[in-house]
Amino acid sequence: MFSILEYLCINSFNSPVSKYHILTKIPNIKQQRQDRISDILKVLEENGFIESIKTTESTFYKSTDKGNEAYVKWVKNFLSFVRSSYQFKEGDDDYQ
Repeated sequence: MFSILEYLCINSFNSPVSKYHILTKIPNIKQQRQDRISDILKVLEENGFIESIKTTESTFYKSTDKGNEAYVKWVKNFLSFVRSSYQFKEGDDDYQ
């Protein structure tokens, strides 16, 4: 689920992305069944993290402000965890 949100936050900024694009471009997603990816996209959309744009040909997806905020929050928390694991502190040469 997070891989899909991350991909959309990074890659749908300028133009929405199709489910086919998600299935073929995200590493390790290729091994998932299409219905499982559809379920994940539905959950993300129902919770306001992404939005879908339906056309006559396909459905495209892009991240919302809420999705972008959730992604950034997760990244910051992950980096804090890594820094604390290595005991980096602000001011250290390796702190970024």
